[in-house]
Amino acid sequence: MRKTILLATLTTSLLLTTTACTNNLPTPKHGCKAPSKEQTELQDALSNYTHATLNNDVDTLVSFVYPKVFTLVPKEKMTSMLTEMYASGKAPNIKEIQHINLTPITKYDQGTFSIITSVMSMELNSPRQDPNFEAFMLDMLKKKLGENSKITLDAEKHQFLISNESKIIGINEGTEGWKFVGYDQAKQYASKNILPKEITDTLK
Repeated sequence: MRKTILLATLTTSLLLTTTACTNNLPTPKHGCKAPSKEQTELQDALSNYTHATLNNDVDTLVSFVYPKVFTLVPKEKMTSMLTEMYASGKAPNIKEIQHINLTPITKYDQGTFSIITSVMSMELNSPRQDPNFEAFMLDMLKKKLGENSKITLDAEKHQFLISNESKIIGINEGTEGWKFVGYDQAKQYASKNILPKEITDTLK
């Protein structure tokens, strides 16, 4: 039971962290054409979102969450979860993120959206220096993060090295600028009418 609780705590913090982004954005393919105002605003929002994540600025990070998500997870609860995660010291240490794709900004009735794909490299300390536990945790992390992740164990340092490809959805409905929601979370929310149908129809 204790093993399961430890793993659940760590994977929750890991999944929260993998929604983060960084300033390292791919160069838009515009040729000689300058980026549009909306493309520039999206990149600025991603940079600010990243800065907040890497500096454990919970209030700013939560301010970038797509507001309708708070109908399922209250803003106060999300703030508390993130604050506790950072305070616990169990959050993964993000070493590098490479954005590999931003889809073209697409319009729908209420606004626009883009899907951002990133590869994140991070380190996660084992909560228990026990070979059997670490083997179990390595197997569970691989199952949890899926085939788009590469996870190895540095047995000497008792540290998991993780390279994880993930997606977030940027949404701009005009009044508050760009907001974000994790792609996997969006799939879970699809049946709850949290996201516009035009976006949920694109989820695979």
